[in-house]
Amino acid sequence: MLGLLSAIPFGIKVTLSLLAAIILLLYKFFTKHFDYWRKQGVKFIKPVPVFGSVASSFLLKEHPLEFAQRWYKENEGLPFIGYFQGRTPTLMAFDPDLIKQVFVKDFSHFVDHGFIISEEADPLQALNLFNLQGLRWKEMRAKLVPTFTSGKIKGMFPLMVECSEQFDEHLQEMADRNGTFEAKDLLGCLFTDIIGSCIFGINCNTIKEPDNQFRVMGKRLIELNLLQAIRIVLVVFLPEVAMKFKIGVLDKEVTMFFEKLTKDIVDQRKKTKTVRKDFMQLLIELKEKGSVAIDDDDEDKHLKEEDDHQSKEPFRFDDIDLAAQATIFFLAGFETSSTVMSFALLELAVNPDIQRKAQLEIDEQLIQCGGKITYESLKEMEYLEWILQESMRKYPPVAVHNRVCTKKYTIPDTNVTLEKGIIVAIPNHALQNDPKFFPNPDRFDPERFSEDDMLRKNQYIYSPFGEGPRQCIGNRFAMVQSKLALLTFLRKYTISTCEKTQFPVQFDATQFIITAKAGVWLKIQKRE
Repeated sequence: MLGLLSAIPFGIKVTLSLLAAIILLLYKFFTKHFDYWRKQGVKFIKPVPVFGSVASSFLLKEHPLEFAQRWYKENEGLPFIGYFQGRTPTLMAFDPDLIKQVFVKDFSHFVDHGFIISEEADPLQALNLFNLQGLRWKEMRAKLVPTFTSGKIKGMFPLMVECSEQFDEHLQEMADRNGTFEAKDLLGCLFTDIIGSCIFGINCNTIKEPDNQFRVMGKRLIELNLLQAIRIVLVVFLPEVAMKFKIGVLDKEVTMFFEKLTKDIVDQRKKTKTVRKDFMQLLIELKEKGSVAIDDDDEDKHLKEEDDHQSKEPFRFDDIDLAAQATIFFLAGFETSSTVMSFALLELAVNPDIQRKAQLEIDEQLIQCGGKITYESLKEMEYLEWILQESMRKYPPVAVHNRVCTKKYTIPDTNVTLEKGIIVAIPNHALQNDPKFFPNPDRFDPERFSEDDMLRKNQYIYSPFGEGPRQCIGNRFAMVQSKLALLTFLRKYTISTCEKTQFPVQFDATQFIITAKAGVWLKIQKRE
């Protein structure tokens, strides 16, 4: 053996030694924290180098909701377990009291979502409200709260109705031929039009112009090719690697489109002195004045900017910040709403008795308001709201909420300590489908939400929009546009299953927002 080794040229020996050293260093890097949960006496899911405990998700073979659901069932009775996202120790919290601590009571320890993105590589993702961190997030949220008050949304409601009326013309054409449709894609057109109008002040009419550049770029925000999926995996599971190599999520062409679009709109309005009741106008007001005014007649006029930020620097809101907020409002507005609505329509098709009950509520309310859809009349349609709430219970768009520990934290009544940088994962899909909290969870039952104390009783278990200070800021806007969409479908039409309908749903492992793998295919007919 020694003779064989001595026969190897010196240069090859050096190369092999360096290669072995590199492999050893990489192994140590990827496994450095793998004893974290063992040392703390926490039951954990065994990790492997690079992938941690989530190889199936890392390799895009399993959606996070599936492994979260499996672990939740396998560890019934435990308040939490440990696992590893890549090399990062992660605590999956099952206990409602602990979840409440993370969301609200001890929020100061869990301020951030934990998605660290290079500002240089992907400014629109790095600077938007969802991904901002710490003090910068707190300042931005305080400034943006007044843009989502009931009064502001009510002012935009006529824009929503105008888009829904254009959409209804297309539904009539489809119903004339008893057409089949893929729900999420079709709803994506409606919500692109609504968000395009309410955020950017653009009349898209994507049904008649499917190749409209705004629609094309909007789809590119959410439709992932293999390269983008790999980028997201690296950002989520190996953030240090993503930051080191300046890996972003959005491609450059999409980023440049939305940066130019927002700048052109701002410049045009300034030049023509155009004022419009939309989010873009509010963002322009924030950029120019440093704040957004709350109207005197606003139901939320008690809200005010939390002017207690500790930064010594003046609040910064430049063109890139404006573009980042407008883009995330657009993305979140049409993607999550089309997801919730597509699953709601699927369940209504499978449960025609529930659909008929919703249609009766619509008929009664429209008679009372003379057939005109108003913000107030829509607000009165409780059953429609319950349908959407039940859709979000069974199919929450974000299946697992992440919070990152921003300062050392000891879990109450335990000896378990979370160091800075540890992630806490809250498996809300699993919680919302647990029969302990929602009896017969596979059954689509909107009347669960008729109980006055249902949302209060399950406040930290039912969390489709998140909870606490980091709750989705646009949840009310999302509910209004989704209720309007539901009304637009059910007012004149009946939705049923078709040959291509797949139920129960299988989920697409390549998508962050939960998505039906084979799409949601349905049939539309005119009501009798």
